[in-house]
Amino acid sequence: MAAAADGEKDRAGLFSSVKNTLATLLAIGRTRLELLIVELEEEKLRLLSLWSKALAAAFLLQLGVIMAVCCLAVVFWEYRVFVFGLLAALFIGGGLFLAASVKRQAAKPGKLFRSSLRELDADIKLLRRRGKAADE
Repeated sequence: MAAAADGEKDRAGLFSSVKNTLATLLAIGRTRLELLIVELEEEKLRLLSLWSKALAAAFLLQLGVIMAVCCLAVVFWEYRVFVFGLLAALFIGGGLFLAASVKRQAAKPGKLFRSSLRELDADIKLLRRRGKAADE
């Protein structure tokens, strides 16, 4: 009788241990998922801000450039070919500068999911250490 009671206690203890382990793993997974969601939202906001500023800047700069070119062409009507040529060279130079800047920025790796991956690596190491300790 006592042996049967001990066996049931062992089973209840094992079931409780498995249940606690699963609850811990689910909590870890939930935390990591929340971290991923936060990182995605931050990246989305950063990209939306970047795009909206870039579009607004491009529109205003284009409008300003067109107005300035028209004014200069009217003021220096006799030299309009020179004015248009000089301004075209300036625009091409500015465009090349911006293209090089975009290329440099695009070459930099993004920071998306870095902290999530670090946390997942730490979790894996911890679980492996616990697994080795349980085996010994």
